[in-house]
Amino acid sequence: MTGASAILHALESAGITHLFVNLGSDHPAFLSAFASKVHQKLKIFTSPNEMNALSAASGFAQVTGKPAAVLVHVECGTQGLAGAIHNVSKGRIPVMILAGTVPVTMEGELMGSRNEYIHWIQDVPDQRAIVRQYMRYEHEIRRPHNAIQIVLRAVQFAMSSPQGPTYLVASREALEETIILSAALLEAERPLIVTSYCGRSPEGFQALKALAELLAIPVHENAPIYNNFPTTSFLHQGHQWNGGGQLPALAEADVVLVIDSDVPWIGAQSNPSTTARIFHLDNDPLKESTQTTLWSLPCEKRWKVDSAVALGQLSDAIKNDVSFKSDKVYAIISSRTSHLQERFEKRRERLVSLEATPAEGKMTVPFFMARFREATHGLRVVGLNESTTNLGNVADHLHHEQPLSLIGSGGGALGWYSGAAIGASLALKERDKDGAERLITAFTGDGVWLFGVPSCAYWMAKKYETPFLTIIWNNGGWASPKNACLRIHPEVSTLVQQENSSGSKEKKLSDLFGVSITPSPSFGKIAEGAGDTWWTQVRESKEVDGAIEQALKSVREERRSALIEVVLDTI
Repeated sequence: MTGASAILHALESAGITHLFVNLGSDHPAFLSAFASKVHQKLKIFTSPNEMNALSAASGFAQVTGKPAAVLVHVECGTQGLAGAIHNVSKGRIPVMILAGTVPVTMEGELMGSRNEYIHWIQDVPDQRAIVRQYMRYEHEIRRPHNAIQIVLRAVQFAMSSPQGPTYLVASREALEETIILSAALLEAERPLIVTSYCGRSPEGFQALKALAELLAIPVHENAPIYNNFPTTSFLHQGHQWNGGGQLPALAEADVVLVIDSDVPWIGAQSNPSTTARIFHLDNDPLKESTQTTLWSLPCEKRWKVDSAVALGQLSDAIKNDVSFKSDKVYAIISSRTSHLQERFEKRRERLVSLEATPAEGKMTVPFFMARFREATHGLRVVGLNESTTNLGNVADHLHHEQPLSLIGSGGGALGWYSGAAIGASLALKERDKDGAERLITAFTGDGVWLFGVPSCAYWMAKKYETPFLTIIWNNGGWASPKNACLRIHPEVSTLVQQENSSGSKEKKLSDLFGVSITPSPSFGKIAEGAGDTWWTQVRESKEVDGAIEQALKSVREERRSALIEVVLDTI
C-alpha cells in the first residue's frame, strides 16, 4: 500500500464518497491507485478547473451534509482554488482539500524523486501558507505510515462545529512510499506475534509457524480459541486469559503483529510499549461478525485477510528482501534467538516444577496433565478446553504441537464441551479413514460440566458410537465469578473471617457468594446412567495413572465413554 492508497483508504473509511480532481505531475501514485480499482467506494470526478472542483465539493456537502474531497496540483493548483477557498471557509462547509508538493529529493534517492524541470520551478518555501488562514486544520503527510491518522483527524476537524475546510499536502516521495510489513519485521529487534485463532485451519497454523521460525519471532496466544503454535517451541510465549499480569514479551516489543485476535491483550493487566509499532492482520479486523459494540485496537495499519494466505505472502516477501541475508539481520536474529531460548528454558523449568507430585491426599491440575500427557504419548489428542479457571493449566501442560489439538468454544456460553465432543468425534470418523489414533478429550470444570446437559450428551455418545473422555476439574464451585468479584472488590475476602468469628457454623467465601457446588453431584453416576459411561474419581497422585489407563482402554478398545473426576482443593 502506497501513501496515496492509504489516503484514499482513509477517505473511504471516513465515509467520503466523492473526490473532485485536477491532476498533475505530483500525482502518479494517485493515478496508479485509481487504475487499480481497489477503492471502489470512492467516485472520481475530473474537473479542468480547480475552483470549479472545490465549488462542486461545496455544493455536494451543502446538499448532503457529508464532506467531499478535492485533489489539486502543488502550489499552482492550490492557488487555482481561488475564491472557492473563501466561500467554503466563510460558509462553514466541510470539505477536504489534498495537494501534492514538489519532490523533496532530486538525485533518485527515493521513489518519486525529481525528474522533470517543473519540479524546481514549482518549489516554494511554504505551500500551506497560501490557504492557512482559511483552514480549520492544515498539515503535511510526511510518511505513509500515519497518513490514515492525519486524514481522519482532518475530517474530524472539518465536520466538527464550526465546520469548514481542511488542507493536507504530501510530497511525491510520501505518496509513492510503500508501507511494507516485511520491512518492519526485518528491522525489529524485539518483534512479537499475538494471536487467538490463526490456528483455526491447519494452513494457518503452518503459515504462522513458518513465519515465526523464519525470523525467530516469539508467539503469544491470548485467549486462544484454537491452539495456534507448537507449545514445545522456544518461540512460544505461553497463554493468557484472565490475570497473569504484564506479559514481558509484550512490554519489550518494538513491533507487535496481531493476527486473528478478538482480545490481543487486556489493558488492565498487560500492554505494549507506547512506542511499539502495531500491525493487525485479521479475517474480521473490525469485529463485524461478532457485532462487538466496544472494541478498539489502535494500530499503524490494519488488513482484512485470510491469514494463511497473507502469512505465506509475508514470508515470501521477507525471503526476497535483500536485507534478509545481511549481516545486520543475521545478528539481530541470533541475538533474539539466544534471548528467547533463555526465557523459554526458565518458563519450562517453572512449568515442570508445577508438575511435581503433590502432597499425600492432594491433587493438582499440572500434575494430572503431566501424567495424562505421558499416558497419551503417541496418540493424537484432540482436546476441547472448557476448563474456565484452569484453561491455562490445560494449555500449558498438554504440550501440543499439531493444529487442531486444543479447541475452545469461541464464546462465553458454557456447556459447549459435551455436544462439541460428539460432533468432533463424528467429523473425525468421517474424515480420517486411515484409522489415525485420535482421542477426543473434553476438559471441563465441575460447574461447566453441569451446564453441558450431560444426560443428553452421554446418551447421544452411546447411541451414535462417539465415545469420548471427560476430565472434570472438581474444585467445588464456580471459581470464575468469585475471582471476578475479588479482582474488583478484594476487601470482601474479610467477610468470611467476620462471619466465622460470629460463632455460627464455619463458612467459605464461596458459600457467602453463592458459587459453591456443595454437596458435590455424583458426576460419574449421572454419565453412567445416561450413556453407560465408565467413570472414576481421583483424589491423590497414586490413583492417577491407573485411572487414565482404564479410561483410555474404555474409550479406545471398548468404545465406551469415560469420565475422570479430579478432586481439587475447594474454592
